[in-house]
Amino acid sequence: MRFVGMLRSDFRRMFHSKSFYFSILGIFAITFFSVWPEIPASQYDVSVYYLTEVRRGIGAFFMAVTVVVVLPYALSYRVDMRHNYIHCLESRAGVSACCWSHVVVTAVGAFLAVFLGYSLFFGVLGFGLPMIKPDEIEMLRVYRESGDLGIYDGLMLSKIPALYFVVIFATEAMGYAFLAVFTLMVSAKVENAFLLLSVPIMMYYGSLLFCSFAQPPAGFWWFNVLVNGTFFILGGDIGIQMLCLFLYFGSLICVSGLVFVSWVERRRFRG
Repeated sequence: MRFVGMLRSDFRRMFHSKSFYFSILGIFAITFFSVWPEIPASQYDVSVYYLTEVRRGIGAFFMAVTVVVVLPYALSYRVDMRHNYIHCLESRAGVSACCWSHVVVTAVGAFLAVFLGYSLFFGVLGFGLPMIKPDEIEMLRVYRESGDLGIYDGLMLSKIPALYFVVIFATEAMGYAFLAVFTLMVSAKVENAFLLLSVPIMMYYGSLLFCSFAQPPAGFWWFNVLVNGTFFILGGDIGIQMLCLFLYFGSLICVSGLVFVSWVERRRFRG
């Protein structure tokens, strides 16, 4: 019950925070500046599907989003420590319940910020641009006949093509949720706000260097999963694909949460 009470309190705190809504608008703005050059360059003869493709990837867009997803709740522990509010929470609900509540709300907040930011932006575009152009549909059909059509792109040929955008946005949102929780974990050791905002970028480049030199199994390449979910090849069943993807990032979030709880308990024990 203490954990449930902490969750209610933290969710209420997040949804009443301007940072949460600012992060949604931040995702909206970043996406706008990422795809806008493509729209006038094509003389507005472009589809929403195409624009979702061109804004994806690792680069300046990724770096900007990683900063924004930290804002909803990943800095909450640092704020609580600076105002000595964390001691009140821990004495009332316990260290473990307090920490896991922070982990859950941080993950959910980052997920919602990315998913809603994308949905809001591309939903607005949908009022003035077609979801997909006829020539793009024909291209996807050719890929399907040749066996080269990706599991996500295949949704554009389904009865509900809007599912494509749902799964694409959810895939990235889960990856960014993991980065937000990883930042929360580091906040148990680091209090400098600038360094904490830089944690997702350092995590990405550190993982990239490690994977480039060590060549570990595909499961370690989380940044590729974040971009397009291609780590999972499961016979074209999008339901199982998304379940495994959520379990994958959920496991990474849980590991980060366990480390976070351990570091906080150790810090409290040492005073």
